[in-house]
Amino acid sequence: MQKLGRNDPCHCGSGKKYKKCCLSKDEAANITRITVNSSPLTEAEIYESVIDRELKWDNPLYLITAHMLVKNMAAEYPQHEVITAIRLWNDFANHEQPVIKKAGVFPAAVEYCFSLIYGYETTQLSLSEKYNVSVAAISQRSNQIMDYLDDQMPPVPDQKFAPQVSLGGQGMEKDLQQITALLEEQNFTSMDEANDYLKQLNLNQNQTGSKKNPSKKDQAQDLIYDAWDEPNVKKRIQMAKDALILFPDTADAYNILAENAAATVKESAYYYKQGILAGERALGEAFFKKNKGYFWGQLETRPYMRAKMGYAEACTSMENTSEAIKHYKELLELNPNDNQGVRDLLLLAYLETGDWKNGAALINKYKNDNTASFNYNRMLIEYGLHGLSVKLKSLLKDARKQNPYVHGYLLAKKRIPRQTPEYIGFGDDREAVIYAQIHHHLWHRKPELLHWLGQNI
Repeated sequence: MQKLGRNDPCHCGSGKKYKKCCLSKDEAANITRITVNSSPLTEAEIYESVIDRELKWDNPLYLITAHMLVKNMAAEYPQHEVITAIRLWNDFANHEQPVIKKAGVFPAAVEYCFSLIYGYETTQLSLSEKYNVSVAAISQRSNQIMDYLDDQMPPVPDQKFAPQVSLGGQGMEKDLQQITALLEEQNFTSMDEANDYLKQLNLNQNQTGSKKNPSKKDQAQDLIYDAWDEPNVKKRIQMAKDALILFPDTADAYNILAENAAATVKESAYYYKQGILAGERALGEAFFKKNKGYFWGQLETRPYMRAKMGYAEACTSMENTSEAIKHYKELLELNPNDNQGVRDLLLLAYLETGDWKNGAALINKYKNDNTASFNYNRMLIEYGLHGLSVKLKSLLKDARKQNPYVHGYLLAKKRIPRQTPEYIGFGDDREAVIYAQIHHHLWHRKPELLHWLGQNI
């Protein structure tokens, strides 16, 4: 179960967003509404949910800084610690209202303070190289943060947790896109000017959303953002069709049709494919060449990325694995930081097809991925390449250290639940359940490896 999100449809059935309907009444009565999420959250989704939906930001630049923090920390630290760093930045930024002059300074300072708290041997010099900022700047800002923690913050908890947050729609993405468009219309010479301009707007969404003479493309995308939040499926589908009339290359319109109007997986794949083609036309070939490598950071790419991801997953469902692999690889080439969790799906495809060499290359590319999925799949890859090698013991040790629950499901000591957990917590039993549900059959194809696993537990 999870808290009903502010932008989710209201529980009363009015069709309005919760924040525009019963939220104030529930808050006055001290009532917390809950709902059920139909699928588990990936690590990237959890980070985006915490930043974009759970936490409030007094300045959009603080929100952008939080995303930069995740981008630079996610591969190096456990999930619950990265979330702690995000919350640290949120509390400090909203309370102290710092002026951001250079993008990397505060993320570097937050990471340094976080490293001090958790006992990591991270130097300011290494962070200055990582974030391309000066050591002096990191030192100054980290001192400010530590002073704030001494004055305001309780001790940082060290327990692991899965954030109880909700997904549903691209509301914050819409706000970011409006802010970005608004800033692009101005000719700022410094970050200070941008800060002052945003303060003058008082962060009013109605003001930031106002744009003179929006193009058909912008009108269509705004309609799509509303469609994501529309609880009535028939209305949502019609809104997607209306968006295509306004601008035929609206990729997210096809994504909505794939998820809501398609009667079969094949039909869903067709809509997603049309979304890919629409996205390619809308963005243009030059845009792909210029932004390859950090695609997700450009908001206008996300409808295309969603379409490509959906198409690849549909291909997997239709057992067209080679086509799925092609698109998974292209997604990672466009966005190596993998905000969508593509690498897990690509690795699974390699395991299904016995492509151990490419599976090993993918694992090496994301060698800092410390999830149960990658840790236990490292053993499958090692066995596929070298059989019962000496290296398997060290891989098992690392995997059990990160998640000690997985082997119980693989060895049938615990029954694998039929129901998918609502959340995935780093290193907890729910993460183990998800791994077992998806990968159990792969281990049972290797009885020798499974027997070895039982002997070495």
